[in-house]
Amino acid sequence: MNILIVESKAKCKTILKHLGRDDWRVLSTGGHVETLPSDREKHPKKEVKKAYWPSRGDQLPEPPWEWEERGEAAMKAIKKEALQHDDVTFYLASDPDREGERIAWHLEKLLTDLGPCRRVTFQEVTKTALLKAVSAPKDVDQALVDAALIRLFVDRLVGWRTGKVARRFSNGKGAMGRVQTPTLGFVVERELERDLHVPVAYFEVRARTGLTQWKVHFHEKKDVKAWRDDKGKFDSKRTSDQVLAHNAWEQIGASGSLTVTDVKRRESSKAPQPPFRTDTLIQAAGSRFGWRPSKTAKLAGQLYSTGFVTYIRTDSTRISEEAVLAGKAFVEQNWGRPMVADQPAVDPKEEGIQDAHEAIRPTNLSLLTVPEVDADTQKLYALIRCRTLAALMIPAKKVSLSLTATVADLALPIKGSVNWYSEPGWCRAFDLLDEAVDTRIKTVKVGQVDPLMAPEPDISNPEFVEDATKPPGRYRAPAIIRMMKTAGIGRPSTFAKTVEKLVSSRYLIEEDGSLAPTEAGRSVWLGAAPLYTLTDGEPIFASGYTAEMERQLDAVADGHSAAGAVWVAMRDAIRDAHERAKIARDQGKLTAPTLQRLRAYIGVDGTVAEEIGDLTELTEAQGKEWAKTLRERGLMLPPSEKQFAEVERLLAATGLTLEKAAEESDLILSEPLSRKESSALIEWLKAQVVLHRVPSPKQLRWIADLAKKKGLDESAACALVDCENYAALGGGRGGSASALIEALKGEELA
Repeated sequence: MNILIVESKAKCKTILKHLGRDDWRVLSTGGHVETLPSDREKHPKKEVKKAYWPSRGDQLPEPPWEWEERGEAAMKAIKKEALQHDDVTFYLASDPDREGERIAWHLEKLLTDLGPCRRVTFQEVTKTALLKAVSAPKDVDQALVDAALIRLFVDRLVGWRTGKVARRFSNGKGAMGRVQTPTLGFVVERELERDLHVPVAYFEVRARTGLTQWKVHFHEKKDVKAWRDDKGKFDSKRTSDQVLAHNAWEQIGASGSLTVTDVKRRESSKAPQPPFRTDTLIQAAGSRFGWRPSKTAKLAGQLYSTGFVTYIRTDSTRISEEAVLAGKAFVEQNWGRPMVADQPAVDPKEEGIQDAHEAIRPTNLSLLTVPEVDADTQKLYALIRCRTLAALMIPAKKVSLSLTATVADLALPIKGSVNWYSEPGWCRAFDLLDEAVDTRIKTVKVGQVDPLMAPEPDISNPEFVEDATKPPGRYRAPAIIRMMKTAGIGRPSTFAKTVEKLVSSRYLIEEDGSLAPTEAGRSVWLGAAPLYTLTDGEPIFASGYTAEMERQLDAVADGHSAAGAVWVAMRDAIRDAHERAKIARDQGKLTAPTLQRLRAYIGVDGTVAEEIGDLTELTEAQGKEWAKTLRERGLMLPPSEKQFAEVERLLAATGLTLEKAAEESDLILSEPLSRKESSALIEWLKAQVVLHRVPSPKQLRWIADLAKKKGLDESAACALVDCENYAALGGGRGGSASALIEALKGEELA
C-alpha cells in the first residue's frame, strides 16, 4: 500500500481521486509535526529559554523535539493506517518549499521503521502532476532542510534572547522577531513622518468639459512664488495666492467655455505584468477587493488544494513551458494569432528566489469559472486567470493628447489630456473582469471651443479648491507586504503571518483598514531595536541584516555554504549583540517598567523621593539598583492594576472570597496585598480554576469509551489520576479529565 502524506487536509480528497483508492491512501499532518522545546518541565531551562542546544564543532545543533499541537494525533493516525497493511511505502508530499522539506525530514525520522520513505513534490494538484511526481520520487534534500533549521534556530534565538530587553521598553508585553521587528519599523517610521508633517495650504481651480477635466497652472518652477510642499516639491497646479486663484475661477466661470490653444500627441506602449507571485497576488487582491492578506492567502490556498491553481507560496514569475503553450493556444483561439506574444512576461531572475517554483497560475486556462465555490473565491480565480493570460499577450498601445486651453482675460494656461488605446493588446484579457479599455479615437483641434459641463450636486463647475497638504497615508497590510518583498525580508509563506502576528502582539492596530503602531510598538522599534547591533554597528533589526541572512540561507539551500559554519556565525553574532544591548540598555534612561516601579515605591513611602532624586536623570542600571535597595529595606509594592484585575477575575471564577482563598491556599497574605503576594495568589487561583472547571461532554464520552476498551470501571479509571469518580474530574486543557484521557491512551497503547 502506498501512503501519501500532505500538509493540508483539503488536498486529500482531490489527490485520492486522481491516484485511485485501490493502491493509495492520502493523509494529512496539518503542517509541522514537531517543533523546538518550550516545556520547561520536560527540558532544561537553558535549552528552552536561551535556545542553546549542544552541537559538535561546525555541525548544526541536535535539539530535542516536541510535538506540535496537532502533530502527535496526526502521526498516530498515519501509523495506525500503516499498521493495517503488510507492505507500505510512504510518499512525503509536504509543500515544495523549505518548510515543507523540513516537515518531510521529520516524517522520515518518525516513519522509516514502518516502511521506506520517498520525497515527492508537485506544483499543482492535477492528475498529470501527481502521477509524474510519484513516478519519480527522490530523497529529502538535506541542504533545504538545513536552511530551514537554521532559520528556525535563529528565529528562536532572536526571540528568546531579545524578549527580556523588548519587554523593558514595552511595559512587559511582547518580544522582537527577526522579520517582524523590521516590518514593524516600516509602520513606525511612516508614523514618524506623519508626526513631523507640516500642512501647507494651497488653492486649485478645476473645470470639467465634454472633453476632459482641466486644471489651471499658476506658476513656473523658477517663479519665486511657486508653490512647494513641506519637502520642497513643486506643483504648478497649486498656488498660495488666493487672489490669483479666485480671479482664475471667476474668469473661467464668466467665459463658460475653454478654447484649445495647443495639442501634443504622444504614443506609448505598456507591457503586461508578469503572472502573480505570492506578494503581488496579495497586493492586487488588497487593491482591487480591499481584502486582508490573510483572506487572500486562505482563498488562494483553497484554490490550490482543490487543484485549480498552482502552488501559492512562490517568489517566481516563471510558468512552465506546457502552460505557456496551452495559454498561447487559448489566446490565439479567442483573440487571434496577432495577440500572442513571442515570450511571456516574466521578471528577470531575482535574488531571493529559493527554488524552481512556478508563478501562481490556473492549472487549466480554459476553465472560465471554478465550480462550487463562493463569489470571493471566484473573483480571485478570475484575477489569477486574467493576469496569466495577459502575460502571454502583446503590449497595449496607448495614445495621449496633452491639451492646453485658455479663456479670455486669463493669462494662465489651463491643461488637460485625453487618452485611448489604439491597440488594447493584453488588456483584452481583463475584459473577463468587465474592465474593457477605451478604444474610441478622440479628435481635438487647435481653436476648438470646449463648453463647461453643467455643475453637479455639491460640486461647482468651475471648482475653487481650498485645502492643505495631508500627511503621508498609513500603510495598509498589502503595502507592508510589498515593502517586505522589496527589502528582501520574509518569504512567501510568512508575508501574511508576519503582519497578523504584529497585530495580535498589539504592536500594531488596524484603523480604517490601515496599520498604526501602538505605544508598545513605537517603544520597541525606537527604544529596544536600536540597541542590537553587529560589531560594525549595523542594526540587527534593520532590513539589510535580515535580507543578508536570507541570502546566506539561500547559499546553504543551494549547497554553496556549509550549514554548520553559517549557523555558528549567526549564533555568535546574535549572542554578542545581545550582550552589547544589555550594556546599552543599562546605560540609557529608565525604561518604562523600572520607572513605574520606582514611582510605586515613592507612592508607598514618599520620603524616598528626595533620596532618589530626579527620575529623568537616572540610568536604567541606577534605577534597577534603587529598586533592589528599596526592596531590601522591606518596602512592599501594592499590586499593579493588571494584578488587581486578575485577582478579582479569578476570585469570581472560583467563587472564593479573598479570605477563603487565603485560608485554603495556606498563603500568608497581608492587608493590603503586596505585589509579590498577588503573584503567588494568582498562580494558586489559576490552578483552582482548572480544578473547578467541568469536563466537556466530549471529554466524558471519550473517557468512558477508553475505559470500556481497557475493561476499567469508573472508579478504577479515575484512580489513575487520584480521583474518586467522573464527577470529581476537572475540565480544561490542564485539568484532571485531560490527564485521565492521556493516562487511558497510554494504558491502551501499552
